[in-house]
Amino acid sequence: MTKIAAEFQISDVGLAKVCERHRVPTPPQGYWAKVEAGKKVKKALFVEVKDPELDRIDINGNLAQLPEGVRELAARHKAERLERRAVERKVFIPPIELAPPKSGEIHPAIRLTAKTLRNRSAQRDEVAQAFGDGLCGIEVGIQSVERVIVALDSLAQTLAERGLQIEPTGNGMRIANGAERAEFSLKEITRSVPHEPTEAELAEEVRRQKRRERYWRGEIPWSNYSFQEKAYPEKDTLRTGQLFLQIEGYGDGVRRKWADGKTQTIETLIPSIVDGFEILIAARKAERERREERDRRWQEYCRRRDLAKARQKREADRGPFVDRIIEIHREITRLQAWLAESRPIAEQRPDSSYRRMVEWVEERLNVLIISVEPAGIEKQLAESKLFPNPNADELHDPLGDPGERNYWQFS
Repeated sequence: MTKIAAEFQISDVGLAKVCERHRVPTPPQGYWAKVEAGKKVKKALFVEVKDPELDRIDINGNLAQLPEGVRELAARHKAERLERRAVERKVFIPPIELAPPKSGEIHPAIRLTAKTLRNRSAQRDEVAQAFGDGLCGIEVGIQSVERVIVALDSLAQTLAERGLQIEPTGNGMRIANGAERAEFSLKEITRSVPHEPTEAELAEEVRRQKRRERYWRGEIPWSNYSFQEKAYPEKDTLRTGQLFLQIEGYGDGVRRKWADGKTQTIETLIPSIVDGFEILIAARKAERERREERDRRWQEYCRRRDLAKARQKREADRGPFVDRIIEIHREITRLQAWLAESRPIAEQRPDSSYRRMVEWVEERLNVLIISVEPAGIEKQLAESKLFPNPNADELHDPLGDPGERNYWQFS
């Protein structure tokens, strides 16, 4: 199950659930050990089902959806992690208890946070906080202060070895690598438990109830009555001492949460966490490059689409242009015929309006003749660019008409 699950890039538990959901029998615990020992084992029968929903199984791990380069990075980190575990199983290596670093030895990025947390711890507050400029946005019980400092320092030092740096953001932390960002936080798991009131709180609650009763009886004026809430809270926040680190925002299909468990702690998970950051940064870089490539292809498509629209408009304008030339020729013919009859009459009336009309028609005729001469038409065509040289056509697209597409088709 473990080997096959790794091929599908999911956990063996996840694969077992898939098999159970689709009624695929799986060997019980110790099955293969008995086979290797030569013991007789009972095989489960594989029963064919008619339910079409059970007949086909689609398995897509999160990593399968990542770009190839990111999958290779994740696979390499996983192989290294499995190799370390194999060595630890062969040669028992006791877990190393990391001593709290001294102030001068702490990584500069978290030094102010460590100082702030230790100051709160020295004041014997129940909760230590480090929020604000230059701080990592930490809130933990004072019993967890040194653990947090150890974990943050180890994380910062390991990240620095991989070329990554922690940047406190005031309410959390950030890792920046070029254009990529990963916001994350380190928190303590808390639980709400019923509050157990003290004798003093119970006595104060009795007094509050008596004042309330006196108010409703009218014995206390409104101006002197304090609308106080219950003398003690219903719930208390219990700090478990268990820590978890979580990457904020979308996970890009990769792991983004690590927590204390039965056999692991945040401190021992630092290598895995740093691997996770590297994979996440690589995934976000690949996604950014994919978006940029899609935007580039979309912009290129828009450019070609605009060229196609301009070519369509040019083609639509050619007919009316030729029609106008033909119409001008017809008008020239009509004007020439009219002038042949009107000039003799105009010559007989030198100072008349009729003579001036004939002169205006002659001027108009000359303008129209010039406009339809080859040189005149060439000038108009040069301005309108209706019939450009094919070798210098600014609307030419060697790929032809791009057709109709939308933005998401370029993903």
